Amino acid sequence: MNIVNAASALHLLFSASLLWVVPSQHLFLADMVAFPVSLFLLVREIASKWSIATAIERLRRHSIEICIDDAQSESSSRESSISGAVNRRIKYHEHLDLSQYKPLPEKAAVLLTKASRDGHKRLSLFNALLLLADLVMFIMCLDFVYRPLLTPGLDLFIFRPGHVSHNSAKLHIRYPDGGDLELRYKELGSDWIPARNVPWESAGVFEPPTNATDFTMTTALMNLQPSTKYIVALHCRQPTLHSQTALLSSLEFKTAPIPGDPAHLRFATGSCIKPNFPYRPTLSPDIRGFASILDHSDDLDMIVFLGDFIYADLPLYFGSTVEDYRRLYRQVYRTKSAYRLVRKVPMIHVYDDHEIMNNWHAGDAPPMGSALAAYNEYNGLANPPSPTNRAYYNFTYGDIAFYAWDTRRYRSRWETENEVGRSRATMLGKEQKVHFTQWLAAVNHTAAVKFVISSVPLTFGWSNEDSSQDTWRGYPTERAEILELTRHVPNLFFLSGDRHEMAAVELPSGNMEFSTSPISQFTFPLVGQFRANMTGETTLHHRRPGHVKYGILDVDTRSGPVPRVTYNLYTTDVHQGKQPAWTYEAKCSAWR
Repeated sequence: MNIVNAASALHLLFSASLLWVVPSQHLFLADMVAFPVSLFLLVREIASKWSIATAIERLRRHSIEICIDDAQSESSSRESSISGAVNRRIKYHEHLDLSQYKPLPEKAAVLLTKASRDGHKRLSLFNALLLLADLVMFIMCLDFVYRPLLTPGLDLFIFRPGHVSHNSAKLHIRYPDGGDLELRYKELGSDWIPARNVPWESAGVFEPPTNATDFTMTTALMNLQPSTKYIVALHCRQPTLHSQTALLSSLEFKTAPIPGDPAHLRFATGSCIKPNFPYRPTLSPDIRGFASILDHSDDLDMIVFLGDFIYADLPLYFGSTVEDYRRLYRQVYRTKSAYRLVRKVPMIHVYDDHEIMNNWHAGDAPPMGSALAAYNEYNGLANPPSPTNRAYYNFTYGDIAFYAWDTRRYRSRWETENEVGRSRATMLGKEQKVHFTQWLAAVNHTAAVKFVISSVPLTFGWSNEDSSQDTWRGYPTERAEILELTRHVPNLFFLSGDRHEMAAVELPSGNMEFSTSPISQFTFPLVGQFRANMTGETTLHHRRPGHVKYGILDVDTRSGPVPRVTYNLYTTDVHQGKQPAWTYEAKCSAWR
């Protein structure tokens, strides 16, 4: 392989890895260097071959006698001899008296012409195909990386349900077109058909959102009935020729049961999405994991998204302004599967590092302010109520209780050399830990099942350098304190993501953790190591391969003192995501 082919192969390898293996910034920058080098060498090679072929043809026409080796030898050897002869003769060509040379023998002229044409065609076709492949791959890489800039989604419209409680529902809206807005709602029958003679009620008229919040707003419907189905319509009160109002969109949802009542809840969980990864050339990028969840959305009550809704730093960090982050949220919401899914199923969120920057542990330092502002505009404000200016929160669904941690804003900087500092490191911070402890005491004997949501896993199974700093493995003392508390709480489960793998682990406290990711992102089928059955842990299942992995949990507390909790793992690598790849029936206990 010559240097031209090697340069092209390297560029194609970088491009393919970026588009279909890992959308890494390092790969993109390497590709940006490899492409111009490959392009230069290819163009020079093609130009050189054209020059040689042209010179040979010119010499033949002027009947210059060139020594040709054995006419029956391999064509490649023949072309090498011809090229050498050309190089020796061509620079003297202008000073030669052509009349002193005898014409080439007819057989030699024919062989010369055939060798020239055959070699030229082979080299030209191969190099042309290589050049075309380089250009196509580079264009696809540019499309994948710069699509948020090329199609910023400024006209994006969003109307989706956020947290739905037993008597209220948060609604997240993005409307950039102006005009006062009005919400109208009414109850639906058990079969999701509007009841007859039930009038629409107005939830009020309000001014449209402004550019200050990227035309987003979050409002709430209040005084709803528990366990009741509703339809909500969003109208624009901007007069037209035909009407004083215009219907923009509508959606449906069902309120939660009364807190403390037995309940049946089915919800999806997972983290990590990147639109159009693995890459496909298309004018309408999609999120394949969301498309798969849609297949099971008819009976889902909600989706708990565990972080990395955007990747601000992959494959390229565009900047630290609020608009740089907003643009990435718009890119996600404008995909067709996201648009359909978030209108159909209420989605609540926690954020993780890639909503800010990889492995974030710098508290409120820039760009945290910009990142958190964009997160709140698009996801955070539609979550359940939380302490003022905080991203952690708790809520209930009947007698099922949830607590969502903020694992980024309050964590200590991880110290690699100071063991004393490491033993004192905190991920939750003092205020959040107190709040969580109080919640834990309150729900211990009032909720049949409890879920604690963490963007990063508690298991020590992932033990490489990255996870040793970024997950709970890097905060062993606080983790031990928390597990000592949860050891005495029946039917408590941890939900986490982040690792782009799936693991179901019984922790040293006896609590189960379901760590599930990515919903739609890269994975390392041949790289990395998960260590099963770490000290005090029992690994029930682990799965690394699969660009699409998510869990669906079915929780039923209606059958008596022992609730039923079932976890189903879905991946498009098994049954195309139509059936579970793995199912686990949790061992619950009487909680009263």
